[in-house]
Amino acid sequence: MKQMIMLFAIWTFISIGSITHAGIIDIHIHLPESCVSGKMKVSEQTKGYIPISKLAKGDVIRGVTGSEKKSAWCKVEAVFLVAQGQNQTTYDGFTADHMVVDKTVHRYGNEGQRNDGPIYTLSTDCDAAENSAGQLFTPISTTFCRHELTWSEYLSLIAAIRRVTARTGNFWYDLNAYHDNDTASVPRWVEQLPPLCEELLRCARKSECQKFEFVTARFVHEHLNVKFAQVVDRAFPHLGGNLKKSESGTVSEVVSPKKQSYTIIITCSAVGGIALALLMFIAIFLYCRRSRARVSKKLQIDDAQPNKSQPPGNVSLDHTKA
Repeated sequence: MKQMIMLFAIWTFISIGSITHAGIIDIHIHLPESCVSGKMKVSEQTKGYIPISKLAKGDVIRGVTGSEKKSAWCKVEAVFLVAQGQNQTTYDGFTADHMVVDKTVHRYGNEGQRNDGPIYTLSTDCDAAENSAGQLFTPISTTFCRHELTWSEYLSLIAAIRRVTARTGNFWYDLNAYHDNDTASVPRWVEQLPPLCEELLRCARKSECQKFEFVTARFVHEHLNVKFAQVVDRAFPHLGGNLKKSESGTVSEVVSPKKQSYTIIITCSAVGGIALALLMFIAIFLYCRRSRARVSKKLQIDDAQPNKSQPPGNVSLDHTKA
């Protein structure tokens, strides 16, 4: 009898999960528990040391930027509460899988002071943020990128992400923007993140982007909520397209530094060509103007001088009468 009750309970749980995916009832949600504690403090430019839960978009906090990790003030671009504020375990303010910066970019691990409380995603316009203890941390976790990264690899990755968010907005950091999908090639959206990170890095560093283009299109159309998927489609109208035919309007065009450099070169060449043409026009104009001025001046001088081909008046040239 107990076994039958247990089987019935399991069947009921599975059924509710299916109803959830169909969008009828919201009971069973998978969320990656990899963020930062709302209690963790950061230095805000005008408010002093405050907990992350008190931050708002537009606030300015300490962080670092560039290959030399130069200290900087960083504008908060996104801060989102995770899992409706449900308590999660953190260590020194980080979930175990959250990626922090030391010599490399790696998961924090489950060492340090343990606390339970609401957690947040946080993104700034710097490469990494800094908490009150001096620990540098990123906006990503090993849920997204499974492996440890060098600082150089991470810089390529985060720069590419910022180029995308500059076009679409920062909703990517809101975990409520995603959903599981039973009909998708990979039903759980979090399981689609590691290949997305891998291909993003390959595109950003090596300009090998076709697989990234396909993976991104599949993720957007299978796991991103409709209103956000529409934003992405408007920003990248040829998302998922064949890059050999056209790169225009693809997400790879924004992510790949090669394509970015090409665009800059074309733009600079066009501007340089226009500038050169203008300089040549000005030079020709000035040359012609000076030439006309010289001719005019010469004519004036010639008119002012007596005609040497005719003898002066009242002077006889007839030597026979002498």
